[in-house]
Amino acid sequence: MRYEQHCPIALAAEVVGEPWTLLIIRELLNGSTAITDIAAGVPAMSTGLLTKRLRKLEATGLVVLRPRQAELTEAGRELAEVIEPLGRWGARRLPPPRHGDLDPALLLRDISRGIDRSALPSEAVSIHFRFTESPGPRWWWLVLSRAVAAPTVHDPRLPQAMRIDCTLGALSRVWLGHDEWLDALRDKAIIITGPRTAVHQAITWLGTSRFADGTTTGADAPIMSS
Repeated sequence: MRYEQHCPIALAAEVVGEPWTLLIIRELLNGSTAITDIAAGVPAMSTGLLTKRLRKLEATGLVVLRPRQAELTEAGRELAEVIEPLGRWGARRLPPPRHGDLDPALLLRDISRGIDRSALPSEAVSIHFRFTESPGPRWWWLVLSRAVAAPTVHDPRLPQAMRIDCTLGALSRVWLGHDEWLDALRDKAIIITGPRTAVHQAITWLGTSRFADGTTTGADAPIMSS
């Protein structure tokens, strides 16, 4: 889309304001370089449209395309200065995600990216998630070690550090900072089963999103009509 204005905001919006483009850049900023990995972060986007958007980003000097890979240029990496504040604003000023916006694969992918792997055990363990309602598979595992933090729908057959039973909504609210871990555990919105150390490990390992600080909660949250 062309706004036909001299304003730098208008010119920048012509590049990054098209549908999906900011999410593609988000994936690249989060370390995805393989096209398949980028596509996994935007599952509702067609392959053809993803290719089209990446080519436009390449033409504007934000991305370098290679066979089956994409990488941000220095100019592209500077967009973190735009996207990070936008994420913080969204967490602070917008209500929690609606049920229809939640996807277990995307939520656990987001959580795994935020994990401080230095706090994890050297030998791989798993956390078994059992979602009481989900648009996709209800049983998931997070494989965790200092070398990897990744979700899977297949039982990895690793020592299980704990099992977590919850709804997607409860987990997303805690991760995004709209609820506190201990409040969700007390209210049994999230149930952790495992050794005595399981609760402490879950809070330490999974933590909260980097956007969670300053999130609005409860009655203070704004109301957005559907």
